[in-house]
Amino acid sequence: MNVEQLTSALTAHDADPDAVLAAFHAKRRRGIRNRGLIAGGVAVVIVAAVVVTLRPWTSASSTTPPGPANGCAVTSLRDTLAMARQGGASVIVADGELTGRTVTDTQIYYQMALHSVRTLTGPAITGDGWIAGNRGPSGPIPGADAGALWAPDGGMFAIAWPATQTGTTVGPVLRIAPVVGDQVIFSTAGCWDTTGLPSQPYHGNLAAIPGSDAYARAAPDGFHAVPLSTVEQLLSGS
Repeated sequence: MNVEQLTSALTAHDADPDAVLAAFHAKRRRGIRNRGLIAGGVAVVIVAAVVVTLRPWTSASSTTPPGPANGCAVTSLRDTLAMARQGGASVIVADGELTGRTVTDTQIYYQMALHSVRTLTGPAITGDGWIAGNRGPSGPIPGADAGALWAPDGGMFAIAWPATQTGTTVGPVLRIAPVVGDQVIFSTAGCWDTTGLPSQPYHGNLAAIPGSDAYARAAPDGFHAVPLSTVEQLLSGS
């Protein structure tokens, strides 16, 4: 029992002690309830971030408008990075290559061996990651984004979520964009939104999961090259 709060309650009322004690306990219960609501709000932010990572074509908010006929929710890169940091994900730059191993867990995940990993924020990432193929056991997932793309030499920018956050049997789960030279190539492959950022069109080759047709599916909405330094500045300010 907080003595100062009880003393304040006693001096503010002429009522009998039982009434004062009842009022104090009611105030204490309200404080506990409010702390619970605050904790619940933090949990909602983390869940929303994970949902956008696993299913970036699904809006984390019912008030967020859908993307322009590409299956993507509209979430700015700044907000995407902020949600990743708040949710405990790592943001990395690395070289990757498919190992040929897949695992089916609601959808098909492809193992990606990671090399030369540079962790920009979050826990250090070593070893392998997994990318979603946006295909289930029976075929393509309706409403999914264009698919995963990375640079021909394996360069990629990625948000890496541990399996403990995603609830998947494999992890970390990677949401990736190609890194070509000092540019990050954003597109609907991965559902990236670069609105308001300095960018220029990109027309070069990119790598994808064999048979995914991700490049052709993302091409109608264009590929946008953003300096990696700009992305790092956004991350430091998110």
